[in-house]
Amino acid sequence: MGLSIALLVGTLASGTPSEARKKRKPKSWTRTHRIVPGVKHIEMKRVKGPYRIHVVSIKLNKRSTLDTVLAGNQLPGLERTSSMAHRSNALVAINGDYARPSGRPVFTFAADGTLGQTPLLWGRNFSVNRNETKTFIGHPNTEGWMSNPSNGLEFPIARVNAGAPSVNELALFTPQGGYEERPPEDACSARLIRESPIAVLPSDGVEARYRVDAVLCGPKRLALKNGVVVSTPAEGKRVTEITSLVPGDDVMVGWTLGWGGVLDTVGGNPTMIESGQIIQENVSGAGSFFSRHPRTGVGSTPDGRVLFVTVDGRQPGYSVGMTLERFAKLFKDLGATYALNLDGGGSTTLVIKGKVKNRPSGGSERSVSSALLLLRGKDQQEIAGTTGSSTSSSLSTASAWEQIVADPASTGGLADSLLRAGYPLPPSLLKAAAAFRAIRHRSNQHTSR
Repeated sequence: MGLSIALLVGTLASGTPSEARKKRKPKSWTRTHRIVPGVKHIEMKRVKGPYRIHVVSIKLNKRSTLDTVLAGNQLPGLERTSSMAHRSNALVAINGDYARPSGRPVFTFAADGTLGQTPLLWGRNFSVNRNETKTFIGHPNTEGWMSNPSNGLEFPIARVNAGAPSVNELALFTPQGGYEERPPEDACSARLIRESPIAVLPSDGVEARYRVDAVLCGPKRLALKNGVVVSTPAEGKRVTEITSLVPGDDVMVGWTLGWGGVLDTVGGNPTMIESGQIIQENVSGAGSFFSRHPRTGVGSTPDGRVLFVTVDGRQPGYSVGMTLERFAKLFKDLGATYALNLDGGGSTTLVIKGKVKNRPSGGSERSVSSALLLLRGKDQQEIAGTTGSSTSSSLSTASAWEQIVADPASTGGLADSLLRAGYPLPPSLLKAAAAFRAIRHRSNQHTSR
């Protein structure tokens, strides 16, 4: 009898098996999946937070190739990361740069040796060289030029698909500029037709040979047709550099970021780690941009790995997102010596073999300006020196911009934080900062009622 009572008391004290399971504390875990040789997908659940983290660790080798892609392959526009991954036949993709109101990226963008645009403002970039042996993270010194082999003269190109040139500038307009970036009126312009593949220069940069097709000075704009157009104001100081060109002659057009052999680059902001050290002034500051949010970033390690990292957020009980400082520490814990923050918030997306692997905070995938890809094998478009044909955006620019500008971890929050820090902003980012503050003000008023 006494033994039976003791056993009963013991059973009551310990509870039923189902009750015991309920009392178990949730556990953190890490799961690793091989995607292809040299590429791993690491999923992490961390109870403290909680956080849901995805890491794709890429060992640079000949079996895969890093690449960049522009939404729609043309400015402006927005497209879902999964759509860009699908049409590029990518193994892995993450969202890239922030977006301007029209949908185009904010910073320097290039794909397959073609410079899509020079930056809207001083920023940072992630780049990889053609041999897939070296990556670069930091501020690029973006420069373009046009040279005449017959006389050895070289002229700087100040901007590419980035607005009309000033009186002291030459500007280049290419098919990637779409309807938003067209050669100016009241200008001296030359249309150039490419005649050679893009070549990587022994020092820095890339270059191709073009034939001068037409030269026009006057009130009408010179159409691109099947080429590119270099322009300067009709009353500017660089007119003779255009008028000296003769149809049928050859010129060389090239560009560099100051990093050797780079054909592909995508922008972001800010750099979180440089030379193994967290840049504290970059990851902490005024404004909600630095608070807990979904995050996307890219990093590199001393042993030649590239890290694509996403952290889900704004989902209590599942993943709350990371502050920018905590995100930087995550990269450091993963062994990164360089790391760059990309567009985040509702833009944060990871696609592996066609499937979205994270949980976007908006409940569905948001369209973005660009993506960073991992391709299986060689980049065939890079070999051919092309950037693909244009495609339509998967979400209207107007509706996507409303989401992006309201997001504190995307363009709206970035613009607000830069303004708070005293950085001069171009009109489109001033517009973004003003819209963001207006939305936050309305939200605060609604909450206080």
